[in-house]
Amino acid sequence: MWYKYINTFKRKKKRDGLMRRKRKGSGYLNKLVNKFRRLKTEPNSSSNRNSKTDLRLIPIFSNTYKFKKKEQALQRSRQEFIGLFKNSPKALSYTDMDGIILEVNKQFEELFGYELEEMRGKHIEKVLTNCRTQILGSDRVFKDLELIAREKNNKLMIVSVTVTLNRVNEQTIGKIFLLSDITNRKANETVNNVLYNISRAANSDISLTQLYPVIREELSTIIDTTNFYIALFDKEKNKLYFSYYADETGEKDKDILISKYSDSDSIFNYIFKTGESLLLNYNKYKGMISRGDFNSHDVITNKQVWLGVPLKIESKIIGSMILQSYTDPNLYSKEDIKLMEFVSQQIATAIERKQAEEKLKFLSLYDPLTKLPNRVLFYDRMRQEIAYAKREQKKFALMFLDLDDFKKVNDEFGHDIGDQLLQGVAKKFNKLLREADTICRLGGDEFIILLPRLRQPRENAEDVARKILHSLGEPFLIKDNQIYVNTSIGIALYPDEGEKEEDLIKSADKAMYTAKKEGPNNFHWAGFKLT
Repeated sequence: MWYKYINTFKRKKKRDGLMRRKRKGSGYLNKLVNKFRRLKTEPNSSSNRNSKTDLRLIPIFSNTYKFKKKEQALQRSRQEFIGLFKNSPKALSYTDMDGIILEVNKQFEELFGYELEEMRGKHIEKVLTNCRTQILGSDRVFKDLELIAREKNNKLMIVSVTVTLNRVNEQTIGKIFLLSDITNRKANETVNNVLYNISRAANSDISLTQLYPVIREELSTIIDTTNFYIALFDKEKNKLYFSYYADETGEKDKDILISKYSDSDSIFNYIFKTGESLLLNYNKYKGMISRGDFNSHDVITNKQVWLGVPLKIESKIIGSMILQSYTDPNLYSKEDIKLMEFVSQQIATAIERKQAEEKLKFLSLYDPLTKLPNRVLFYDRMRQEIAYAKREQKKFALMFLDLDDFKKVNDEFGHDIGDQLLQGVAKKFNKLLREADTICRLGGDEFIILLPRLRQPRENAEDVARKILHSLGEPFLIKDNQIYVNTSIGIALYPDEGEKEEDLIKSADKAMYTAKKEGPNNFHWAGFKLT
């Protein structure tokens, strides 16, 4: 029987240790422990007679204690979560698995303009539009999703959304939405992308004419460009001209539009001269007209609005850019002015860069005074025509022209008048000749003309020669001076008078000198004389 006392002693020692560990409990747990102690210390107690039954209570006490501890830990965790949720610097919303809002914090209220009671019980799609399929249809964690959100005042914004799951006992019971307004950041990214794409286009091989639609298309991603106009200053003509426009009134009104806005007192010129940006509705527009800021022009509706900015590079203004709406007077805002002022600087730089590029290209191929093709371009086109004529067994004509006594004009009237005379001659050539023809100024008063693809080469070339002699025989009025010039023309035919470009040019040149000897305003065929 001695081993029973040892086992009893061990059980008692174990119970005492257990009781000490449980003493810090409270409420129902303490009562159970005290009751158990009384049972074991009262030997005459009727309940103590069945000690085996009483010992079975130990697991119950232990499980109750563990449950109480878990409940306390859960309560502390809940309090910590609530504290973090409410005090988070980010906007937070807690929903059930169906997306019904249970709680939002102060930052959420400030971001969207709603109070907690307005949002509780509402679906998260009240603020996050079209998120049901992307987020609520999945039991996943999402990070940095970019979604469209709607404020209480119906203003839209772009938000970054991170979604985490609230799990209890390995079961997901809710979702936590963390939201950040990234509208400005995305706007800046969009603007930067617009400017980058415009700059990239300006540095590509496209022409300035091709660049303008790119500018409009890129700007349309950040502002309405339905009616879009660019006017640039022409230094030579000392006036603005429409380099590009898109107007919903249609192409048929192009001439009316240009004549309306190109005069010196138009809204485009006002922006160019003053360097001021303008946001004008119908009433402001009429008010500026009444003050004499610019001339009155036809206004289609009283809902029209204009937004115009100067195209400026540092302190230099190269033109003006205007957006317009015929139907929505509230389409543009003051914020849009700031936006357009910012992008207009980059647009002006892109335009000037492309202008400089095209000017260099032009000077490499054209005569700067007359704007006619130079030797480089002429020889290139002539080689192409020789290759075509040789392949197709065709003929073409070449003319060599010289203005007689041009030196006397320079000596009598000055080189400025002489230059204007050459420009006048070039203009007449452009009116007389076809687009397929090429007229080149070789230098001084010498010109050479390529006449390709003639049906009747000799007859057609003679007709052109006679038209030129007749047109240039009329007086040129330059600065109140009537100036007359005589012209000598030599004509050569490919391949009759030469199969190579140099041989053909020499033949035409020689024929021109023969015509000059025969008298003023004459032409001569290489190889034989025509009277």
